[in-house]
Amino acid sequence: MQPSEPTPLSIIVDANMIMSLLIAEGSKRKLFFSGRISPVSPEFVLFEIGEHWQEILEKSKLSEEKLKLVLSEVRKALNTLSLSDVKDFMNEALQVSPDPDDAEYFATALKLNCPIWSEDKLLKKQSRVKVLNTPELLAELGLK
Repeated sequence: MQPSEPTPLSIIVDANMIMSLLIAEGSKRKLFFSGRISPVSPEFVLFEIGEHWQEILEKSKLSEEKLKLVLSEVRKALNTLSLSDVKDFMNEALQVSPDPDDAEYFATALKLNCPIWSEDKLLKKQSRVKVLNTPELLAELGLK
């Protein structure tokens, strides 16, 4: 009998993490598509990516067509929740989040009871929601 694959870890992925994996093919992109995580973001992450599209395009050194293909693959793998999906958790999220701009990530994490994947050290300045950087996430998954 073959051992079964581990259940993917649900994790909230912040906009900076998604932008990072769009810009560079590397360990973050590999982890994102590994099947070991079930990535979730608030829907507005797509707006944030759109706001920074030109910067992402320049830093990635990809053609716009190729970058759109990568974004399309990210969008297929990424589950998104609308503000109405997490509205019941927004008051608590606003109290917990060290930055009000990140409240929707915290509301999504509170709703799904799962950690946030982010390199933003500021997000760790609270004790209600677990925030993992890439090395911590790899360790959590037993990959490092």
